[in-house]
Amino acid sequence: MMILMQEYEKLFHQTQEEEAEALATPLLAGPYDTVTAVSEVDEFAASLLSARQSRQIMETDGNNSNNNSQISADMAGIITSSSSSGCNAICRATTAWCSNIRTVADSLPFIFQPIVASGKWSFAYFVGGYVLFVLVWLPFWALSFVVSEWGIYTMAVVTVFMVGRAIIRLIAFPGSSYRVSGEIEKEFAKYSVRMITSSANSILDLAVAVLGSSKAAGTANMAYEIPSLWKRAKSYRDRVLAVYSEVLHHSLQDRPETSPTSNSSSPELNQFGNNKLVGDVGDLSGLTPEAKADGQILLTHLDRVLGQLFALEIQAKDVLENTGGRQQQLSDSARQVANQLMIAATELRDFTESLKPQSSSGDATPEDEVGEDLTVDAVRRRFEEQNTSVMDSVKAGISSVAAMLDPPPHTSIFGFDVQRGCVLSRYQGARQLWVQRPDGGMIDCMHIPAKSAPGTIGVNHRNKKAVLYCNPNAGLIEVATGMSLAGGNVASDIDGMINDSCWTDFYTNQGFDVFLFNYAGFGRSYGAGLCGAAKRGGEEKYVPGALGRIKRILHGTFCSFQPTPATLRADGFAVGTHLVTQMGVESLVIHGESIGGVAASGTGRKLTENVLLKDKVALLICDRTFCNLEAVAQRLVGGWSGYAIRALAPFWSTDVVGDFLAASCPKVVATDSADAIIADSSSLKAGISFWKEINRGARATKGVGWMMDAPLPYRMADWENVCVTDSRYVPLGVSRVSPPVWPADKHISLEEAFHFAACSKRIGKLASIEKKRFAMMVSSGMIDAEAAEVGCQVPIYLVWKYLGCCEGLCGSALGITVKGGFDTTVAWLCSTLTFGGQTIVEAMEHRHRWSDDEARSKMNELGPVEPSDFDCRPPGYEQQESETVVHPKPIPEVVDNLKKILLDNPSDAMLNSVQHEVAYVIGTLEYTQARLSAPHVVENNWRNRHLQAEAMSIGSFLNLHCGHNNPFSESERKRLTALLKHATTIHPTSIMTQQLSNAPSMHVV
Repeated sequence: MMILMQEYEKLFHQTQEEEAEALATPLLAGPYDTVTAVSEVDEFAASLLSARQSRQIMETDGNNSNNNSQISADMAGIITSSSSSGCNAICRATTAWCSNIRTVADSLPFIFQPIVASGKWSFAYFVGGYVLFVLVWLPFWALSFVVSEWGIYTMAVVTVFMVGRAIIRLIAFPGSSYRVSGEIEKEFAKYSVRMITSSANSILDLAVAVLGSSKAAGTANMAYEIPSLWKRAKSYRDRVLAVYSEVLHHSLQDRPETSPTSNSSSPELNQFGNNKLVGDVGDLSGLTPEAKADGQILLTHLDRVLGQLFALEIQAKDVLENTGGRQQQLSDSARQVANQLMIAATELRDFTESLKPQSSSGDATPEDEVGEDLTVDAVRRRFEEQNTSVMDSVKAGISSVAAMLDPPPHTSIFGFDVQRGCVLSRYQGARQLWVQRPDGGMIDCMHIPAKSAPGTIGVNHRNKKAVLYCNPNAGLIEVATGMSLAGGNVASDIDGMINDSCWTDFYTNQGFDVFLFNYAGFGRSYGAGLCGAAKRGGEEKYVPGALGRIKRILHGTFCSFQPTPATLRADGFAVGTHLVTQMGVESLVIHGESIGGVAASGTGRKLTENVLLKDKVALLICDRTFCNLEAVAQRLVGGWSGYAIRALAPFWSTDVVGDFLAASCPKVVATDSADAIIADSSSLKAGISFWKEINRGARATKGVGWMMDAPLPYRMADWENVCVTDSRYVPLGVSRVSPPVWPADKHISLEEAFHFAACSKRIGKLASIEKKRFAMMVSSGMIDAEAAEVGCQVPIYLVWKYLGCCEGLCGSALGITVKGGFDTTVAWLCSTLTFGGQTIVEAMEHRHRWSDDEARSKMNELGPVEPSDFDCRPPGYEQQESETVVHPKPIPEVVDNLKKILLDNPSDAMLNSVQHEVAYVIGTLEYTQARLSAPHVVENNWRNRHLQAEAMSIGSFLNLHCGHNNPFSESERKRLTALLKHATTIHPTSIMTQQLSNAPSMHVV
């Protein structure tokens, strides 16, 4: 019995050791495995305790024999039960394997995971959803007793209509939304905190260096370090601290007294060399009281630091500038000022860092992560904070929607008012002004004079050349020049470098005054709402609470002003009229970027239709804009979106093509064929090409540029993988389609364009199949290394190798457009025939080595077009090309090589199966080459390129390669500069002598 008890104790200790080992390595066992092991240990321990107690009681009674037999039975039962652990191990392993299988519930988003976590949560969610449904349904049920059933349906349709219209407006005009403006202000707040903090640190370095210069030790090089530190601190003082101080004084209506020392030689600049603020910069009315209090405290710190810097400059000027060339002795008063400056700069830095906006979990920047606590506890705490409860997520979603419907006051002092003041401080002579809208309301504008010699800018100075810049959809005048405080023209150009980082700097450097404005509904600009009531945002006192919010939401939804394409045109026309009638502008350039092309083209059309104002418009620039909004939406979202916009906004007209063509002034079309936002087939260039080539100059331009479905025979032939004319289900209708022939065909028809697209796609499809087959043979070893290095030499692939790289003379190769579909290929062909001739004229001028000035007067000396004029490849392109990098090939080279491949492979079965397609493509390209080489076509393209076109002008084509939002490259800016010079030095009436008399009347629907 004692031996049995020893074995029992040994088994118990072994179980404890196994438990400790399992607990020491919990990651190696599954969740069910751990639970099973613990439960078995508990059962085993309970059995052991029961056996021990039984043994003690039986020994006390003296019944040793019976007790021993009972203990033996208990031990036998326990040992027998422990023998089943092998079976339990298999069950545990099976259970753990099943629990590790990933289910659909594991893939659910975080917000839905609690639903499947337990039955209680599932029940609570479904009950809550049902209650929510009842709450939404109850108002309609109660309303059914008052309104008929058809009335309920009508209200539902109206609700869907208004919500859809609001979504369209939010997408089309994001700059008018609170979210975009809030993000801009947040980024500006981060930038301001960073700049002021850097300024404070620079001043701290200066103060420490000045105090250290009075000590005997370690000051050998201090005399040479202090001047550089002083120069940097003075730059921060003038360009950063003084700017914010001046803006806050102006916004808080607390004008600072002018310092007796003035470093400015111009009456338009203050003592720090910044522009004096003129106009309604802002009064911080849209901020919370706490934000205004922060602004007052920040202003106090700024003034204190600036005052101490002035005092230090007076007390220790010799030390700061090292005028004697050796170590200067610092006076006690200067040391005291330096000490006070160090304290003031430290307080400024600490307070400014407290103004840094809180970053959400999704927009943390690398700068925000510097110094972040990365301990395990901190990381776990942040993870738990990010993974909040479902109710918190729902509340956050509701709060974001409520903020869009009812924007709250801004909580940061660095809002649009401060940002607006910073912009005006950077440009000499800049000022703010208001322009009256014809339908009620006011337009917030900025006037930034051209860069000129000091003293020539003043109140009485009026520049006759000006640029009216129309912002893109998310653009505001507060960010039209960027957020950086380093730009502008108030600082002297020490290195003689010209800064063209934004359009404002580019035009002011060219001698143009620039006028920026916010459309009504953007920023502070406002229009007339319901019943003609026009009210500027921020005038009414903000009332907190639910009632105030409901009132503001109802007023903002039903009574407030909302921007539309028509209001954009009206705002541009109002500002343009103000410039030419009130500001004395004689040569006006209208520049519209992205959706600003709607405002720019509409303004140019209305001004040129006015007999008294038509001569004032020198140039209209539509920069990376679209033909109409529906065409852009169809390429970005889907074909249905164009009809949705028409249904939800039936009175919107974004027909840029019609306004652009109707404007009787010199015009420029700037387009990037690789634009990621506005597809090439929905650009203004494509819209004009469709109108001129397919519509053949018809008066109506409605729907130009919309997605077009290819005729059914071509789609069925593509689906059946047969020749474009051999569909078994839908015959083409004609036995054979012939390519156009020049000069019999002055234009191509829509059927010919789609046939060209279908033939190109058929050739590309077969070539792609052969290329894949060749790659599979190489990978399987059926082709040796030498043949693999040469590449695929199948004739159909060689045909596509040249055809896919065919240069379209407008920035895109044919192969890229074929991937986009039938209508994109049609747009490519139309654009090549419409604007490609200007690229050929440019090549002819380069061949003659003419400058822009010489080319404008030597049209008769151009001579005939040569095949090399179709070549847009740069010099030395052969060294840059490889198997993966190929430059677009000119049309004559493509045609010659296609013919050669046909002659070299007369018996190739694959090539013979697409003989019609190849022949039609060759014929169309030959037609394009012959048409663009015709003398009168070259003359028309030359006139369009140099802004000397007569009658209905399509404009000068500017082929861009900078993307949608990036600035122009150096060569593109050079070309635009030449156009500006030509348009403004020669009076518009001399350019357009016959344009007005010969132009047919445009009826744009």
